[in-house]
Amino acid sequence: MSSTVSITVDGKTIEVQKGKPLLQALLDAGIKVPYFCYHPRLRIIGACRMCIVYNEKTGRLITSCNTPVEEGMIISTKHPLVIENQKYLLQAFMTRHPLDCPICDKAGECDLQNYGALFGPQKQIVPVSALEKQRHQLDWESDFLEYYSNRCVVCYRCTRACDDVVGARALYVEERGFQVNIAPAIRPMDTSTCEMCGLCVYVCPVGAIISKPFKYWTRSWLLKKGTTACNFCAVGCEVQIEYGVGDWRSKEKVYRTKPTDNLDICAKAFFGYDLLNESRLRKPQLFGKEETFGNSAQILATYLKGEGNTAIILSGYLSNENLALLKEVAQRSSSLVSTTLTANLYPFLQTYGEYKPISIEELKNYSQFLLVGEDLTSTAPVLSYYLKGKVFKVGKVERDAKLNPEVLSWEDAQNLEGNGLLVFNLEGVFGKLAKEWGTKVRKFKEEKGWDVMLVCKEANFLGLLQTFSWEELSPIESLIRYIEEGRVRNLLIFGEDLLDLYPQERIVKLRERVEYFVVFSPFLDGLSSLSYFRVPMFLMGEEEGSYSTLMGERKTKSFLPKGGSLQEFLKSLLDNLPKEGRINRLSEELFPEEEKVEIHLYRSNWITKRSANLLRLYEKNAIQEVIKNA
Repeated sequence: MSSTVSITVDGKTIEVQKGKPLLQALLDAGIKVPYFCYHPRLRIIGACRMCIVYNEKTGRLITSCNTPVEEGMIISTKHPLVIENQKYLLQAFMTRHPLDCPICDKAGECDLQNYGALFGPQKQIVPVSALEKQRHQLDWESDFLEYYSNRCVVCYRCTRACDDVVGARALYVEERGFQVNIAPAIRPMDTSTCEMCGLCVYVCPVGAIISKPFKYWTRSWLLKKGTTACNFCAVGCEVQIEYGVGDWRSKEKVYRTKPTDNLDICAKAFFGYDLLNESRLRKPQLFGKEETFGNSAQILATYLKGEGNTAIILSGYLSNENLALLKEVAQRSSSLVSTTLTANLYPFLQTYGEYKPISIEELKNYSQFLLVGEDLTSTAPVLSYYLKGKVFKVGKVERDAKLNPEVLSWEDAQNLEGNGLLVFNLEGVFGKLAKEWGTKVRKFKEEKGWDVMLVCKEANFLGLLQTFSWEELSPIESLIRYIEEGRVRNLLIFGEDLLDLYPQERIVKLRERVEYFVVFSPFLDGLSSLSYFRVPMFLMGEEEGSYSTLMGERKTKSFLPKGGSLQEFLKSLLDNLPKEGRINRLSEELFPEEEKVEIHLYRSNWITKRSANLLRLYEKNAIQEVIKNA
């Protein structure tokens, strides 16, 4: 249990946690102190010296970021020496910093710009021409990140975020003094160890590193902002979405996505935000014409109440609230229910037994990790940020190489000593193989005493698991064949999880075997384009709900102007269905053939495949891979 101490700041006494960085304690108390290099998630280095305060007891200036609070401290943030030195430091920064705010994307949210107004000398004391401000420019050779060396204040936030948080080590410091540059370890930047998480853009206090897709489109003060949970994968990061109207060329849309100061974000959200804007299904459509949610619900209810079987294929990207409503819909319509997770997660748990989820917060309790299966960094990138310790790997190593894993066979893993965490990636592990692995992992857990964390790419695989038991679900391959035999009248498909498992040609043929083919999707294209009856699903920032993620229970919020509520549609549907019924089930256990499943950081699921930004990154990396192997 942490103890508190009393310190006096500018004549006021405050209680703070003992040992906390003095700067953080001051900020938490609402006291304004300028700083560049400090960030609560990053290793403290005390590089910029801007956070100086006056220690009344010693009569000296101290940097507050690397000074832990102690009982009885008497601190002044307004002492004449503090004010004088802050002005001097800002003058030094401004002397060679280009005054290109009119074209800099950071204008309006730049720390140097703001501190110059609040704490600076308010005039240029040392005459330096624009030409003398020039510093050697370094081309990162990236289509997505741009570096302006002249704007850099050498705070090293970007390199620390890349090294200490992400672990990609894609940046390093080149030269010294005024000639310092932040350089990519490998160029082209887009095909290096860089994961395009965008953290370097976010933590940069000035406009030295910017996002090219955002460049020149709008200004920060023109945008509206909202914070929600990302539902592009199972991690559940808290992200900020900025939207609105940009310049004369643009329309109301999402312009960028950023992390919060937790620094939990990956390329899927940072550059994949463009999928929120394109080819979106916003309202129900019947025979190519828009219909109200209420009328659509009534029409669908007449289908479900008619004679013949109904099959519902759920998506692992639905919220807990929508899953609960769909369970009731399935019961009242006596439907067959399935999900692609019946191909891997549920068979695994048949032999593994009851699974108790482990959250990312608990990872700090482990010093060694055993990763089994496909590339974890590509499946759930932010999860890899939290694996701090010795890492062993059973399976191929691609981007997981950043974790410096010791590659083992499963047999060799039986010789590991001590306690640890086994992280099992279920992607590409189907049917009988999943059952075999369930037995192996259970035995390993019982004999070695290690805990187990399961990972699937679906954003709410844990929520689906908590809502539907194996006894309530039909194996996906069994249901697909049942439909192919013409034994289903109504087919309701949520999302495009099926396309992660089956070729599109096979799913298209299902349309011909049923009378009513209803697709629920966020998009106008894909499976949605095959149906005359389509209903919107909603993405992050568009619908209220909750997800059971690797970070625990996460709430999603609705603030984007074109959002909606699938929940309200399902509630209307329930109002028009019988009060009684039960979920039907196919007992025959058939599973998909074991095919090669592509696990790629920029192309991991049917949602992120819609992003043009991520597609460009994927294609560029694919070309580079061909060149490398030629």
